Amino acid sequence: MRPYLLLIAPLLSGSHAHAGGGPANVLVLYNAENDPSLDIANHYMVSRDIPANQLCPVFGYWPTDQVTTFEDYDTNVLGALNDCLSTLPQPDEIDILVIVRGLPYRVELDDGFSTSLQAMLQIANTSRRGGTEMLAGLGHSTSDGLHYASVRNPMFVGDGDQSSFELSNPYMIHYSTAAQIVSQSTQPRSFKREQAAEWFTWDFSENLFLVSRLDGFDYDDARDLVDRGTAADGTFPTAPIICMEAADSARGARDPECHFTIQHLAEAGFEAEWVSPFDGELSGESLAGFMTGTTSLQTGLDGHEWAPGAFACNLTSYGAVPQNFWCSEDGSACPESEMQTSIARFVRSGATGVHGTTNEPLNNSFVGAGLFLLQTFGYGMIESALFTQRYLYWQNILLGDPLASPWAERPLVTIDATDEHPANQPFTVHATHPDGINEIRLYIDGTRVSESDEDSLVYTSGGSPGQTVELLAVAIAKNGERERPGWPEPNQQPRPDIQGWSTVRLTLGENEVQDTADILLEDSGLPSEQKAGCGCSAGQPTAPWWAYLSLIALLRRRKPQAQTAPSTMSSPSP
Repeated sequence: MRPYLLLIAPLLSGSHAHAGGGPANVLVLYNAENDPSLDIANHYMVSRDIPANQLCPVFGYWPTDQVTTFEDYDTNVLGALNDCLSTLPQPDEIDILVIVRGLPYRVELDDGFSTSLQAMLQIANTSRRGGTEMLAGLGHSTSDGLHYASVRNPMFVGDGDQSSFELSNPYMIHYSTAAQIVSQSTQPRSFKREQAAEWFTWDFSENLFLVSRLDGFDYDDARDLVDRGTAADGTFPTAPIICMEAADSARGARDPECHFTIQHLAEAGFEAEWVSPFDGELSGESLAGFMTGTTSLQTGLDGHEWAPGAFACNLTSYGAVPQNFWCSEDGSACPESEMQTSIARFVRSGATGVHGTTNEPLNNSFVGAGLFLLQTFGYGMIESALFTQRYLYWQNILLGDPLASPWAERPLVTIDATDEHPANQPFTVHATHPDGINEIRLYIDGTRVSESDEDSLVYTSGGSPGQTVELLAVAIAKNGERERPGWPEPNQQPRPDIQGWSTVRLTLGENEVQDTADILLEDSGLPSEQKAGCGCSAGQPTAPWWAYLSLIALLRRRKPQAQTAPSTMSSPSP
């Protein structure tokens, strides 16, 4: 390392709360010509209750294809993304893309350089401000023949004051998000695609995704990432977050911020440790997070015990080059041909999330140590990494479940619908959280059908007796205050918009005959407690005296009848 879309109008109108990431916000892309890739995609979808229509097949690649041309990417991958979004009932809710092992790692550009597949997908159909020229496929900025990152991340937390850092490094100017986080009382809104807008040269409106990858040395590693991600939620790890001094100055660009982060975590009551000097043989540690910088860290990794949700990043150039993800045919060497320390080693060792780069990135484009501070507020693991990443459309790869949130207490959601629930009878969704509930959303077979800004929602589904439907109820918690003793701003207002959810596979039973008076009240326009499919309570105005006389007359003439609800369905780098 050298030193230095397509949009469809939403089903429901009105404004919606930003969401911290849940099943309704994820689209999973997999290699449609590779059964193991589909198996992992299905495993992830089942583990996270993702609706079946949010599985997106990508054609045109052998499972062993490690790189792709931009032309093939544009046709096969971006084309698949746009096609899949166009078929969804509410594509505007898709904020997160998950790439499953079996698709290429790098996209080669005509100017002799490349981006990671993840970085290319992340900016999707972004175009130049005030024009139609697409960002995807353009070459990177150059200086003296050297490519460097120049596309600014609109979600970047920002730079803080480094004057309080106790350590110094010639390249430290690029890493100060931790100082920004501890000095501001209000933290960023959770990631939402609709937040991105024009930023510097580019218009990211509706075209910036949170992207991660399920991968490792093999498909078992990818499956392990899924299982660790789901196991991590709400565990509030007590193992320490460790930053270790880098092996050299260029790879130590992040060291001052990392040391600062460890200090502030410890002051706020979290287990955190700064290790100095660099120890390439470090082993046997319990870890909830780990950062360092070195070309070689193979020896100690297998000896660590990683807590569910643990995130790792080693600042070095070639940790995520394509060859670093492949073992020898007999499986005796993983990887078979390694450049520096493969990020897949961290996955095999037990980490839940890892960051690396697919080509020479320079040392100003890695994720910042401030991500650990954001995670402790309940922000997602991958989301926190993106907030501290200065540039987009570059070499970055993030491995792991984007919904993994080890320091988040998710809302508890219950659905009172039962097996053989009558098709015309209401059921209730209820949610609780210590900070309260901001919103509940209900989905049937992947389509949002109702929402409420209270902690309960009542809904009557349509459909026919015997029909099976998938109910997904999502609750978004209110954002409560948090105390961080020792910080410049100890009273913190994070905004992770934590989601919780519940699913029920429901077979609709026979319609129940409603009480005649209830039917007549609905027919006559008089108030009732709950309208079918409304998801809300009706008001209770006083009816005029003549309406009651009309009702009595109707009761004498009409017989009881069943009613069925309608169907709804630049600086130097290492």
